[in-house]
Amino acid sequence: MGLFKRRPATPVKRLMAAAGLPTAGGEIPVGDVVMEVARRGGGRAEAALAVVEELLGEGGDAARVATGFLEDLQNVASHGAQDLLTPAELRPLRGPRTVDGWDAVDRFWAGVVAWCVEQGVELEPGAPLRDISDPGLRSIMWLSCRSLPDGRRVSLADVVRYERATGTPMRVLGPHSIG
Repeated sequence: MGLFKRRPATPVKRLMAAAGLPTAGGEIPVGDVVMEVARRGGGRAEAALAVVEELLGEGGDAARVATGFLEDLQNVASHGAQDLLTPAELRPLRGPRTVDGWDAVDRFWAGVVAWCVEQGVELEPGAPLRDISDPGLRSIMWLSCRSLPDGRRVSLADVVRYERATGTPMRVLGPHSIG
């Protein structure tokens, strides 16, 4: 019956702690956590993906945060930057729920690509993303775009057009678009 019962950590704070980031100052955007986790040599990915596995099992807001984390992590890893982990390096670190979440995110983005091809949407080249040197701009662009194996990229604008045209938002996250 203590007056100062400690609240359980939020999903974002749990991801921050797993990534070795300080939590006392409050939450930071999930994308910032992803950028730290994705850094090569940081040794943070395995612990963060273990927390993602737990969050996905909890459902609700925890699963939405975990799925958003996975989407951002996949996008960042897709760009093939030398200082960041690749999808191939991340795949073995996933648990069964994380594999399912990862695959759901992949299917969504594959649907966007297929729709863009069917509609004749010209996808931009992905290579210029790797040349961004400003960390703030890199965080914005790398999290919101996905580089494809053929050298093109899919942007958040493509995702919003796809969602509006098809009415198909990402299952867990809901629509990326507003309105």
